[in-house]
Amino acid sequence: MGFYTSYKDVFDAVKAAIETKSSIKSVLLGEQFTYGQLPKAVINALTTPISQETLGELLEVKVNFSVILVINEYQPKDWFQDIIAVMADVVDAVLADRTLGGKVADVIPTSFAPGEIKFENKLFYGGEIRFQSVVYHGA
Repeated sequence: MGFYTSYKDVFDAVKAAIETKSSIKSVLLGEQFTYGQLPKAVINALTTPISQETLGELLEVKVNFSVILVINEYQPKDWFQDIIAVMADVVDAVLADRTLGGKVADVIPTSFAPGEIKFENKLFYGGEIRFQSVVYHGA
């Protein structure tokens, strides 16, 4: 399997996991942001360190990604109920199978940040969750 396929498989598996949650109306992966169908999850690739695995010819690929949640266009009355609960659904969806269907060795959340989100100078409320997964890629 080539690098692109194993890399992209991680993102496809994350998208499929998030789509199982009824609290999320739409999931974008590599698509242009649109304003409809909130709450929306936007999956973004982040810097991915690659290193030589200790033994053999395998490379350890740490696939980092973020999920930006655009939940409301108005300030929430209750951050825990309106924002944090939806963000927690995404964490639960990704962690339901920490191998993402065998696409990674493991995946963990590395940050959880509720707050304001800006897209094209428009203010939304939601947050960002960052994850790191590990893939071992053969030479």
